[in-house]
Amino acid sequence: MKKILILGLIVLSVISCKAQTIVPVEKAIDYRRAGNGIPDNTYLKDVNNLLGKYTGTWKGSYGSKNYTLFVTKYTYTFEKVTFDELRIRYLITSSNGTILENTQSLPDTNPYIITGSYFGKDLAVYALDFSGKNTKCGNAGTVFIRIKNTANTLMSFGFEPDKIVISDQDCPGFKAAELTFPKDGLMLTKQ
Repeated sequence: MKKILILGLIVLSVISCKAQTIVPVEKAIDYRRAGNGIPDNTYLKDVNNLLGKYTGTWKGSYGSKNYTLFVTKYTYTFEKVTFDELRIRYLITSSNGTILENTQSLPDTNPYIITGSYFGKDLAVYALDFSGKNTKCGNAGTVFIRIKNTANTLMSFGFEPDKIVISDQDCPGFKAAELTFPKDGLMLTKQ
């Protein structure tokens, strides 16, 4: 009798657990547009390996700065929803090699790590969220990356700063912060 009771409890607990629903990561935009959130026990998974072509080390320059981006695929769970996404760490140096910014050793939870968000409708562009130093003074926004050739060795990197009101209290003299990335964009080559 005791064995039957234990077996019954096990079966009941298995039945009451809701199975995880796997949804392709490219469908994240649909949840975003609907505005209803993502249902619990959903895994937005990279089942079609769309994120893979972005991973690796990318280099480019703009003006007098050199940019090295370290793009990795990352899986995490937040409030009963699991996500596959890209994370970008970066090293920015001046033309003479002086390190201006370096996020390589920061933990995954650090706000300076660029975190993935969603694919655009045509799946050619991937959007990520960026928060740099002095976010209250305008150094935050959305990064858009796009592979530019069939060999997956050339990538464009666009940056659209958030539209914010800059206050004198947060930004003396109402001065906007210097942006970490150029608004004109970057072309990067895979290393």
